[in-house]
Amino acid sequence: MIRNAGFAHDAGGTLPSFAPGRNHPEFLIEVDWGWTSMADVGYVWVGPLEHSSEYQRDLLKQSGVTRIYEDISPNTVTPTRPQLTEALEGIGPDDTLVIWRLDRLANTLPHVLSLLELLGSRGVGVRSLTEQLDTSGPDGAALLKVVHAFTELERTLTRERTMVGVYAARARGRVGGRPRALSATNVERVVMLRDQGASVREIAQQLGTSRATVYRALEQQNEDEAASAESTRAEAPRGADGKPATGPIRGDSPSTSEA
Repeated sequence: MIRNAGFAHDAGGTLPSFAPGRNHPEFLIEVDWGWTSMADVGYVWVGPLEHSSEYQRDLLKQSGVTRIYEDISPNTVTPTRPQLTEALEGIGPDDTLVIWRLDRLANTLPHVLSLLELLGSRGVGVRSLTEQLDTSGPDGAALLKVVHAFTELERTLTRERTMVGVYAARARGRVGGRPRALSATNVERVVMLRDQGASVREIAQQLGTSRATVYRALEQQNEDEAASAESTRAEAPRGADGKPATGPIRGDSPSTSEA
């Protein structure tokens, strides 16, 4: 409802126009839209080794949080947080997500930092009771800059570790990507059977693999043969017209005048 000294109107309709003489700053208006701006939303995550959520809930309620989402993860390998996803869907700018500890948000530091950065970019604050961290406070902007710096540092280190592993694997003769379904020997068998007139289905049956694998092996073999032929043509000696030389190259045999 929207109330003042002169009228009451449902918020679901259009706002009424003010009567003459009443449209001035001293007018007090109370608006009830059915939701509260700048709300504190609590989140509780209970791990498989924890007994209950009562302790976390009590701390959040003591902090004035009344709307709480809760996840209970029975699996230590792949902990799920569907209620956190739902909380993030409903939370909006100027709201604050209140948690007991930062590890309630994710299992790894990079994931926690990424989530803090994401919420900060949406204008959502995060307050952790144990770490006494509050990104919605007066120092929130500076804190988010630090979080962003650490997030970028973690991404850089991850890329560097990945590239170091790739270079080390290449030095040992290993190539990244999906491993081949067929070894080099079996690829040669595929080519041999094809040259003998066998169909793709027959080749797949003999090798105990799928037809798609046989098609990929033949396609890769054709690409390799085409690349090899192109390389051979590029290395062939060329004449003055730029075409590959077909006769003896000048200087390789005595000229007719010297004969």
